[in-house]
Amino acid sequence: MTTRGWYKERTLTTVDTVGREVSVTTGLTRDPEGRLVAAIAISDGPTAIYAYSGSTGEPTELVANAADTVTELRKLAGVPPAR
Repeated sequence: MTTRGWYKERTLTTVDTVGREVSVTTGLTRDPEGRLVAAIAISDGPTAIYAYSGSTGEPTELVANAADTVTELRKLAGVPPAR
């Protein structure tokens, strides 16, 4: 577990919209009530919860919105849909 309290942490490095390198971390952590949650954080910014333990298995709104955004990007860029 790291200083943020992550379990099963996954981090990748990318750039922000002005070209600065940032790290994006997803993983499991605990909310203030102690529930196990799936969360995402960008660099040293806040951590956002996108799924709680015991969720129904449906894609969360955050995950669905991210997928829709990629679909829109591909469409506007003239890239064929992913299979």
